[in-house]
Amino acid sequence: MNDVGTEDAAQDPNQGGHVQASASILTGLHPVAALSYAVALLFLLMFIDHPLFLAGVFAVQAVTIAALGRWARWNEAMGFALPMSALILLINPLLVRAGETVLWIGPTIPLLGPLFITVEAVAYGAAMALKLLNVLSLFFIYSGMVSPDDLLRLFSRLAFRSTLVISLATRLFPTMRRRLERIREIQELRGIRFDEGTIRERVGKYAGLVEALLLSSLEDSWETAEAMEARAFGVGPRTSHRRKLWRRRDSICLSGALLSLFTAVAGAWEGMLLYAYYPALDPLHGDVKTLTALACVLAGLLIPVILHWGWRKWTFIRSAI
Repeated sequence: MNDVGTEDAAQDPNQGGHVQASASILTGLHPVAALSYAVALLFLLMFIDHPLFLAGVFAVQAVTIAALGRWARWNEAMGFALPMSALILLINPLLVRAGETVLWIGPTIPLLGPLFITVEAVAYGAAMALKLLNVLSLFFIYSGMVSPDDLLRLFSRLAFRSTLVISLATRLFPTMRRRLERIREIQELRGIRFDEGTIRERVGKYAGLVEALLLSSLEDSWETAEAMEARAFGVGPRTSHRRKLWRRRDSICLSGALLSLFTAVAGAWEGMLLYAYYPALDPLHGDVKTLTALACVLAGLLIPVILHWGWRKWTFIRSAI
């Protein structure tokens, strides 16, 4: 029995399904389109260090995460990542002895020599801190747009066992986090207060929490193994009765990712998207060609969010894509 119609109806209101108010077109993209978008964004973050690009991508990713409905979790993760970014911002100016514009001259430290801080080192540290936040945000987008099940089906014909391991690993930490929150809530309902008592008592309380989490994870692993055995995993060739339809929305999102990549490669080849921090900072705004290239790259990355906004606002767009 083919359940493609059922799956699509759950994602598309024009096929008889019911779509909740919080539904997002971004979670219903074809895995090839969603994965291509994430890979393109990762490639751009790896090779472009222009401050305007990093700031623009951070804004684009914030809007995308909001469209995915993961804003609260992203804010929580940013709370943990900001201290790490601040550490990069502080360490880089102290360790890097490059740059022409000296901000501060300190004492001479044995084995390290004179201590001084330059504007260029501060700017580079800020850029790397922002890049760290961008990479973390990219993982939120990836986990929201690319389903582990879809990823498994996509690569199962090429390297099924490796894909299965990656799929299970992708689920591991989010699942353990949700399970840990539930276990803690249950223990708090039973009267356990993790923020009260001596250090030894708190350690004992958290040890019980970890023990319960370990037992729950082992039970879940056992159930997963039983399910795989019941479905005759690894006995013979795999069969599949589900397929993901390729829609216009997927072509549009893939085109946006390719547009960003092509523009970035062409801009870097022409030297428009290259930015030098040392020995002196390049002009931030650059010329008209640089700003145009940056705008095209960011516009391509914004296409999925624009589709999401139009899909929620106008019915005819739902029918068209």
